Parts: sequence; structure tokens; C-alpha cells
Amino acid sequence: MSRTSLPLVKRPAAALLGASLVALALGAIPPTAPDLRAVASYDAGVVDVAGIRVLETLPAVGMAVVEGSPHALARLGRTPGVRGVAPDVAVQLTGKPSRGTAVAAAQGLGGQAGKESAGRGVRIAVLDTGVSDTAGLDRRSGRLVDVFDSSRGASGTTYDDAFGHGTFMASIAAGGPADGSHGKPVGVAPGATVLVVRVAQPDGTTSLSQVLAGLNWVVGHSDQVDVANLSFSYDRPGRAYGADPLTAAVEAVRDKGVTVVVSAGNKADRVGDPGFAPRALTVGAADLTGRQADVAEFSGSALVAGVAKPDVVANGVSVLGVLPAGSVIARANPDSRAQGALWTGSGTSQATAVTTGVVALLLQKHPDATPAEVKALLRGSVRPLPGSRDGAGLLRLARGQADGADEPGAGPGGSDPTGEGGFDANSWSANSWSANSWSANSWSANSWSANSWSANSWSANSWSANSWSADSWSIGATR
Repeated sequence: MSRTSLPLVKRPAAALLGASLVALALGAIPPTAPDLRAVASYDAGVVDVAGIRVLETLPAVGMAVVEGSPHALARLGRTPGVRGVAPDVAVQLTGKPSRGTAVAAAQGLGGQAGKESAGRGVRIAVLDTGVSDTAGLDRRSGRLVDVFDSSRGASGTTYDDAFGHGTFMASIAAGGPADGSHGKPVGVAPGATVLVVRVAQPDGTTSLSQVLAGLNWVVGHSDQVDVANLSFSYDRPGRAYGADPLTAAVEAVRDKGVTVVVSAGNKADRVGDPGFAPRALTVGAADLTGRQADVAEFSGSALVAGVAKPDVVANGVSVLGVLPAGSVIARANPDSRAQGALWTGSGTSQATAVTTGVVALLLQKHPDATPAEVKALLRGSVRPLPGSRDGAGLLRLARGQADGADEPGAGPGGSDPTGEGGFDANSWSANSWSANSWSANSWSANSWSANSWSANSWSANSWSANSWSADSWSIGATR
């Protein structure tokens, strides 16, 4: 499998885009306003608009990264054939420790989870900060393959992980034995192959366009991917749920037959983006460290356009995994080290990686299963937990799934096995990014502007609380 890299491009101050568009609506944009960077989505091919420069095309997801003045971007947003335009804003990830009782990734799953050959032949695309060679998963084994890199400023011929998050998630999903694991595999599906799709720089910095570029690669190479792991989530501005660039890209991946496993996010009263995509397999976090399993206090949940999210919850508190020696997270969080090469992390990111491993086991038994069938089978084999935030329930492998007796879609689930039967298309469309993306409200400081994409969305407060960093390594883990 060949590796592909995106060309390096200049990144202007895209965070100004939202505020500039508000000023544009008020007639306050001077002729010398700086050019801004955005992501545009198209009904068909890229539309030629005066003053807009196309920096990158993402044809598999029907999008492009563009640059232009606020006036030109406003014209682009009003042009027939353009579904919407969103600012391409860079963000910085951080990390904090996770403490408490260490829990193996495969705990409570049963069946073949954690067995040496589990997941063999299944290919998992991990869209993250890269993956470094470790004792549990390395390139020499043939189970770790570099396929795509949209990061800026990273060097080397392999897509290593200086930050640490991607390696940790890959080890939970598919890691083999490592120092401190007593000869047992670390991951749920240690026979699976991990495809490295690096979408962030060594310091954890990423952007909307880099994540979309990774999803674009998955869609374009869907014949080489069985399941995609998206252990990230962000808070879209406002409280409404609807279509946007990330949910559109997730839909495109699923339509190509690739099961997409996405984090619900770590805010108990809401679900992050793109986990609120109705057809995604969305995962919340369960706490298995106590005497009785329960939903982690931080785990995201909500009713999204008539669809209850998450779909399932999985092991997500103090989960054991492998961090690269000297990675940013390892250096910043020495107290989260468990033993040997093993560390602990908490969050829906970890629960997502566990679920990705389970999907690999199912696809090993049923390689022709569709994403809808995989989702239905998982939802039909859970154990309900107290309360209403667990979706269908706690993930486990039913007896039939362990021995291959059941076919995908079998088991409980009633008339709505995927949980998508209540989908309200009108609500979803009314809150879509295309409907609101060029109004003053949506581009103001309370929405898509610098304040929302930094403080409440892709920055420390969002990628930390919901996904890659601070709170995914701490909330709910201290005991």
C-alpha cells in the first residue's frame, strides 16, 4: 500500500473568518481585509468563483480547501452548487494525567477479545496524531502500515507519533504484548492491521482541513479499509445538531462500506461532532473500575434529530495502553504511568478504540457485513446499565459473536436494530451548516469565530474535554 502526502500550503489567520463575515454583513470590511482560509463543500465539482483560490481538493468527500477575501468567500457561500463554507482553524492539543485502578482494554468483553489472533485480516484506519513503533505494534510485523499524512511540519519517512495519542489508541484497538502486560496482548484485536492516517503535527496541532483530508483518503481507498477509528470530538458552536463538513465526511465513509467508530465526547449533557452523525457508530464511556459497571460521569449523551446517542458505551476509564517513550503526553503526565510501557487514559476516545477492536473481531468472522449490520449486531448484544446515558448498553461479545454462529443483524433489536428509525430529517436539515453558515449569528463570536473555535470547539477546552487531551487523560479517572 503506497503512502501519500498532501503538499504543504500556507496557512493564514483563518480564525478571523467568522468575525470578518459578521463585519462583512455590517458593511465594515475594508478593501484591504486579509485573505482567509476555509473549507467549501460542493454538490458536484469545484465551483469557480472570482477571488477564490483552491489550495487543496478533497474530491472523495466533495470538498476543497480554499482561500480568499471575506467578500469572495461570501460570494462563494451564495453560489449555486455550494453546500456550505466553514473556516479552517488551527488548534492546539494538550494532555493531563489519568490516575486510578488500571483496567485492561478487553475487560468484560468476553469471546475472542484480547486473544493473539483476534482481528486477523481486518484493517483499521486510525485517524490521529500518528503511530510510533512499540513492542506491542511495530512496522516490522507488517501490522502497522503508513498510508496517509495530512500533517504540516512533520518529518521522516514514517508517520510516527511525537504527541502520543494515536499510539495509545492503536494499542487499545490492536496492540500485542508489551513490557508490563505479562505476555498478554494489550489490545482487543491484536491480530488486526493498523493503517496510520496522521492528521496532526508532532505538537498535537491540527485543523479541520487536515482531519477532512484524512477522511477523504479513507473514502478514496475504502477497498483497503474495514473500520475507521475517530477518537476525537469537538463542540460545534451552539446547541443544535445538524449536518456539517465532518458529519458529511463520516457519511461518505460509511456509504463506501467502511464502519466508522466515533467518540461521543466528554460532556455529559451533549454529544460532540462528528459523533452526533446519526448513522455513525457513536461510543460513550463506561466505568469498569468499581464493583459495578456504570456510565462514566463525563460520557456524552443526547437526543440528536430523533436519534439517541451514543449507540453503545465501552470501557473508558483508566484503560491501559502504550505510549511512546518521550512523547508529549508521556512527558507531561508521569503520574499516569502504570507499569513498564503501559499507561492509563480515560475518556470516550479510549472507549472508541475498544469498540473499534470489537468491530475488527466481528468483521473477522463476517467480512461482508455492512456498517449498518455491524452497528445492529453490536447494539443487539449489549448489557443495559442504570440510567439513560448508555445508549443501547454496555458493549460485550455475545456467545454467538464469539464462535461465529450468529449472522450480522441477528439478535435483539426489535424493528429498529441500528437505532436510526426515529431520525428527524427536518430537524437535521434545519440546523445544518449550509442553512446558517453565512448569517451573522452563525459566524459571530458565539459561533464559528475565533472565540468559539478556540475556547469552545477545537482548542484546549474541546479537544481536551472531549477527545485527545487534558480531560481524556483525567476526568473520571482519579479515585
